[in-house]
Amino acid sequence: MHRPAFNCDVLVTGEYFCDLIYAGLPEAPRLGAEYYARDLTVLPGGTYNIALALSRLGLDTLWACDFGNDLFSRLVMEQAEHDGLDGRLFNHLDRSVQRVTSAFSLAGDRGFLSFSETPVAPPPANTLQQARPQWLVQTFRFEPEWLSFIEAAREQGVKIFADCRHPDFTLDTPGVRAFLATLTIFSPNEAEAIGMTGLPNPEAALDRLGELVPVVAMKRGGQGASVIVNGERFDIAAPRVEVVDATGAGDAFNGGFLLGLVNRLPLQACVELAVLCGSLSTTGYGALAAPTLMELKEFANRHGREIPFQEVML
Repeated sequence: MHRPAFNCDVLVTGEYFCDLIYAGLPEAPRLGAEYYARDLTVLPGGTYNIALALSRLGLDTLWACDFGNDLFSRLVMEQAEHDGLDGRLFNHLDRSVQRVTSAFSLAGDRGFLSFSETPVAPPPANTLQQARPQWLVQTFRFEPEWLSFIEAAREQGVKIFADCRHPDFTLDTPGVRAFLATLTIFSPNEAEAIGMTGLPNPEAALDRLGELVPVVAMKRGGQGASVIVNGERFDIAAPRVEVVDATGAGDAFNGGFLLGLVNRLPLQACVELAVLCGSLSTTGYGALAAPTLMELKEFANRHGREIPFQEVML
């Protein structure tokens, strides 16, 4: 059956998760103790967060993701329909594909306990031809089959944006440097950058990664972001907000960044949008706190941020 090309702004790839988010804990969990949280929220997670963040900002977004016949897959697909995500690239498998995370948020930080039942495979071979994206948002996957998928995207002129995942790898792990070499923009957080480079502080890690990727934008939580491009560094401060839950803040940051990139704004304006989106998202719970374009504009105005929103044509 013939399916039309989509010509989307952004193609998101990677796995879903179902997040169980505990908030209001008296202290960080430890062995031998039982805790009662003040709040529990059950929400989609994984790459759902960035797909939703992009969609809420008005970007034409497609999400290529595997789902199974298990409870967690069904919960996330139902929420995706409710949130208006485009499901044309969902890959429905007749087996269980359980992916679940228990997350706790405390004092502006978070911790995770996750389970993934099956390996994360690249999308079907015809996905790029169907989506024809301007940007590919790629999780940190450096297995050979993923590198082949990303290279195929680059050959079609697609730009690659990636964040990180908590690294159980270093720059010396086979495939990691090859993955970084495919990227247009890389956006890890401080801990991820330090973990993968093995360097003692964020500044040294940023400099090292800047030697490997054209643009590196390091997420720094309440401090904002630090960016290195062609050896030159600049910093964008975050506005002060009352943090409710930091889950999904990095995805909202990525969403704001891509809003600027798709609209070809100057790099500094793109990072401003990223920091504002990430900051605003921490004032609510999980991915559902990702802002709309109107909410982002109002937030920027309240904090006196000069963003060329008149150039954002969606």
